Formats: sequence, C-alpha cells, structure tokens
Amino acid sequence: MQVRLQKFMADCGVASRRHCEEMIRSGQVRVNGDLRRELPVMIDPARDQVTVGDTLLEPIQPEKPVHVLLYKPRGILVTRQDQSGRKTVFDLVKPISQRLFPVGRLDMDSRGLLLLTNDGELANRLTHPSYGVEKLYVVTVDGKMSPGALEKIRKGAWLGPAGRGQAVRTEGLKIKLISSDRQLTTLEVRLAEGRNREIRRVLARAGYRVRDLCRVAIAEKLTIKGLSPGEYRLLTDAEVAWLRHASSREYQQLKRDATQQWFERKEMEKERKRLRHTASAAKAAPKAAPKAAPRSRAQATKRPAGRQRREDRRR
Repeated sequence: MQVRLQKFMADCGVASRRHCEEMIRSGQVRVNGDLRRELPVMIDPARDQVTVGDTLLEPIQPEKPVHVLLYKPRGILVTRQDQSGRKTVFDLVKPISQRLFPVGRLDMDSRGLLLLTNDGELANRLTHPSYGVEKLYVVTVDGKMSPGALEKIRKGAWLGPAGRGQAVRTEGLKIKLISSDRQLTTLEVRLAEGRNREIRRVLARAGYRVRDLCRVAIAEKLTIKGLSPGEYRLLTDAEVAWLRHASSREYQQLKRDATQQWFERKEMEKERKRLRHTASAAKAAPKAAPKAAPRSRAQATKRPAGRQRREDRRR
C-alpha cells in the first residue's frame, strides 16, 4: 500500500510530518537512491528504501501514542541534540522511553507549554496553519505601548528572511492589552501559525523589545495551570480527544460561523442604536412654525385698500 513519504518518515519517528516535509524540500531525503525535493511523493514501505542523510529508515511497529505536556523553562533548547552540549527539553523527559518529538517550537529565551508526542498525525494537525489551532501567549515588552502601535501590530508586518527564503508579510497578531505603564507593557497574543520567532520579530519592527514571552495555553483548554518550570505530565484521554476535535476542519468551520454570527449581532446592535439615536434627536428638535397657506393669484394681485383710495383721488 502506498503512503505519503512524510507520513512514512513521521511513523518511523524522524520528526513531525510538517518537519519531515521541510527535510524533503531541503534535499535531505532519498527514495531508492534518488533525491526527492518535490511533494507529494508516494512510496510503498514494503518495497522502497528511504534514507535520511546516511540513515536507512526501517518501518517500525507503531508505538502506543504518548502525549506529554511540558512547561519549558527559559534557557532550554527545543531540539533533540545540541553540539555545544546545552540542555534540551528531552533531558527533562528522560523517564519516558518512547521516542518523542516536539509539536511546534519555543525559542531558547521563551518559556511555557510545549507538547511532545510520537503521534505524527495529531502533530501535523496541531502545527499546520490550515487547521487554525491557536496558541495563547503572555508577552511583556519594555516601555509603554501606544494605541497606534497596537493597531500597527494588528495589521501585520513585513519580516525579512530568517536564514534562507524571501521576506514575508504576517497576517497580523491577535493582540490584546493587559496592562501598561511607563516601564512595561503586558500583552495577550493569540497565534495559529508561528513563524520563526514571529512574535519577537513583529514587536521589534514596531520598536518594542520583548522582555518575557510565555505560552500559557494550547487549543484553549490545555493550560499552564498546575505545572512549574521543568515539570511535565501526560495528557488524559479526554484532553487528547479534545485536541483531535479542536484540530478538525469541522470545528474550525464552527468557529468561523460563530465569529460571523457574533459580528452580525454587533452590526445589528450598532444599527439599532443608530436608529434609536435618530428617533430621539427627532423628538428633541424644536417644532417649526406652520407655514402660511399659499396666496391665490387674485389675492397676490389685489392691492391694499388705502393704496387703492389714494390712486382714485389722483385720478
């Protein structure tokens, strides 16, 4: 049976399906000795040989899915190995024997929730922007943020290439002001797709340096509550079921419909207020004096009596 190449790689524990796609496009994967860069690629795991770098992938029996929610501290890398020997998130979950990979990333200077799993299908749905699964961040920046800067950030920004590639324009951050004073501003940011250090780069373009960035929720219901930095826990069956539901296209369509209905209700309320204001203004306006009835042609040409007598005496 043929399967997509990135799915086979994810099932072999290489990385998440989305990361496997990036590896294919970057020229790290060969099928039967041939370099494959263009997607889609279909293979037969029973007959085709797939190599990643110098490693030949062997089909493995699917492991029992494991889903780990980790509170990543600041200063920890989200990678499997570091050439400099720095500490990684996998050093924090050593008691778990299954081979895990991170769902999305947090840069070294950021902290907060990170999902680790061997469930390639779910990982793909949680990270691919077409599924629209939001992550919630609390961000603290230096200085007082003006309303104009907030609006500018909401509209998006052009970001230069990170490494290779061309400049791209972000769709704008869903951002909400929590608190602000002369020294610090705290923001709530919702993001469905996180490009490389996107929040930090967008805020830097607006002139604000990020002092602290913490991911506090994934898919609304998975929150940081109950975890301290460096701690982790396994997700319950109910939480995994929620993640599958929240990353389904049906759920995202329901969210879009609910947003549209909310917007329409707001517009209708604004229109009702406008009509009430117009009616109140009309009642409060002073009544105009009644207009005199139009004079007939005979009345218009009739001369006053005094003027008529003077004219008769002259004659």
